[in-house]
Amino acid sequence: MPYSDRGMPRLSRGSVVQLQTLNELLVFVRRAPDAAARAPGFYLRAVRGKLRMSQAQLARRAKVGQSHIARIELGKVEADLATLRRLFDALFCDLLVIPKPRQELGDALAERNAEKRRPGHRHTSLWAEGRR
Repeated sequence: MPYSDRGMPRLSRGSVVQLQTLNELLVFVRRAPDAAARAPGFYLRAVRGKLRMSQAQLARRAKVGQSHIARIELGKVEADLATLRRLFDALFCDLLVIPKPRQELGDALAERNAEKRRPGHRHTSLWAEGRR
């Protein structure tokens, strides 16, 4: 990684855009109420109800079985991302997947760095793990 005159890593233009976007996201998710963190089935049923659409109608629009929709809404199964996209698309909605950090990212980074400095800690990257 290239370094600036002050010994700090230089950020590429892409990195700056990514950091700005991440900062905007973090501001957004901090304001999100805890109640927003519900299972997708909760929102599926709520939007479907608001649109006065039956499970059978949604099933036809999304090309997903009605019984599968019922199980998703009841929380008995976890739908994969592709299925959720099709279902919400059929409900005239875009599906957003937004990470909400459980702690400040700076604190998480400090924790991670502290773990690396512990004696006997063997750091392996995800890339290295995949090559085993």
